[in-house]
This record gives sequence, C-alpha cells and structure tokens, in this order.
Amino acid sequence: MHTRRLALRNAALGASLACLVACGAPGFNPTAAPGVTTLDSLAPDAKTGTYLYTCQTMSLIDCLVYQNNKVTATLKKGFKRPAGVVAGADGLLYIADENAKTILVYSAGAKKLMRKLDNGGNAPVDVAVYKDEVVAANQKSLTFFKKGATKPTATLKDSRMTQGTGVAFDPSGNCYLSFASSGSSARVDEFKGCKGKGQDLNIGPALPYGLAFDGSGNLYYTSYASSANGVYKCAGVKSCKLILSDFYEPQYLNFTANFTDFWVSDLGNYQYGAFMYEFSTAKAKQIAKVANGLSFFNPPTGVAPGPGSL
Repeated sequence: MHTRRLALRNAALGASLACLVACGAPGFNPTAAPGVTTLDSLAPDAKTGTYLYTCQTMSLIDCLVYQNNKVTATLKKGFKRPAGVVAGADGLLYIADENAKTILVYSAGAKKLMRKLDNGGNAPVDVAVYKDEVVAANQKSLTFFKKGATKPTATLKDSRMTQGTGVAFDPSGNCYLSFASSGSSARVDEFKGCKGKGQDLNIGPALPYGLAFDGSGNLYYTSYASSANGVYKCAGVKSCKLILSDFYEPQYLNFTANFTDFWVSDLGNYQYGAFMYEFSTAKAKQIAKVANGLSFFNPPTGVAPGPGSL
C-alpha cells in the first residue's frame, strides 16, 4: 500500500482503535451510513457488465469476483499486493500487483490467467485499458504498453511526482496520470498519444486520486481530502465540480462498458465498514451498494465492472 493511502488508513485505524477503548465497540451496521441510500442488490445487465471486481491488501491478500452482489470467486494464489483493477470492453480483467511489479491479465470472471505484463521494475498501483493498450500508474512514473506488448513501450515521468495514484485513457487514447507531489498537493498530467512530456492540467478542486473518463470525454475523479472528499466531474478536463459526497474515503472509480453507470470504491470507517457503490452516469443517482466480503480491515483497493463470458 503506497505512502499516501497508507498514511490515511493508519490514521483512521488509530482513531478507531482509540474509540474502541474509550467508547466501546460499536455494532457493525453498514445500512446506517449517514447520507447514503442503501440498496444491497446488484442486478446484472448484459449490456453494462455481469461481473464486479476488487482486491484486498490488508489482513487478506486476494481479489474478489462478484455476481448479483455475491462473491462467486476468490483469487488468492500468486498475488503479492494487488491494487487497482480494470476490465476491458472485451471482458478481460487487469490487476496491478504493486509488490510483484506486474500486471496480471485474466479472462472474464477471472476464470483463467491469460498473461502477465512485466512492468519494467515499476510498482503499479492503478491500471487502465483502451483498445488493448494498457497504462499503469507507478510510484514515480507512468508505464504504457502498446497492443500485444508484454513490457513497457514507454515510461513517462514528471519530476514533481512523489507517488502516482490514478491513471486513465480518454476516448481518443490519450493517457492521464494523477499523482501526489511535494507540499501535500495532487496533480493530473495529460500525455498526448501516451508519449512525450506531460501537461499539468491544474485539475481542482480537492485532491484528485482515482481517474476515469465517460464516453463523451469528461474526466471524473475521486478525492478523499477530509474537507472535500467525493466524486468530481469535469467538462472535458476543465470546470470540475463536486457531484457526489457522503463518502468516507472514496478511492477509485470505473465506468461500465457502455458508460451508463460507474462504480466507486470507498475504504470506509470502523463503524460502518467498507463499500463499493454503483451510480447512474446521467443523474449520478445511486443504484447499488455492495459490502459483501469487505470490511474496514479488508477494504476494496479498487473497483471494476466487467462484461460477462466471452
């Protein structure tokens, strides 16, 4: 777990343990989260995806496959610290394994390991895919893989980076990297054609973390800055505004294959646990809330909806 995420998680854990001593242990009640409408069912839709994926890296090190809000498969072998996840329009699942410095590619439903991408010695924390091209966010770089490549085609950097956090493709295939920089700030760089020098987009407000684009080329990002956490939507890559709040520590987000819905992972807190939420893209209205297999001590490292069997 990289530096920024670990610091926030440890602070939250310390506060929760202190409350255990001073307040007594509260009962776990995920339906009581303030400001959140509960819908603990995930209706599969062949158009938007029948699978949901996440991984865990605290007391458990594994990845989970969901169908109908139920964990239907748990992957445990071969992982060192799985982090960000994404599913392509073809159903393939990509998992960034931070400590293994590898990106693992599975068939739909994670039924079979298809291949491994050697990340060139870089530790990936998030991954994105566009027409079989792959990009990963690492501690001090972005790595880009052309279609069919098993090693990075390009390694792109920004000298201000202290920790990469999120990564995304826009609908034109350009690469975007969010990262923490000195002074507790966060930035988003655009790499045209996934090459050359990154352009700082001066994205704000709050601190951009997870990144994703909708089908119209609008950037969405999460921020779990304590004073401004939530999901933000931009007009293209400008004029960004808060569209969803009432999270605890929102981290990553990904769209369904047809962009009608998007999912957000939330690290949660001790009292209410951890969750993954589905929202409609058109109205940012909550559709589903998934808690099965998750807890404050085993939160989701990322979230990705994916199409069904190929």
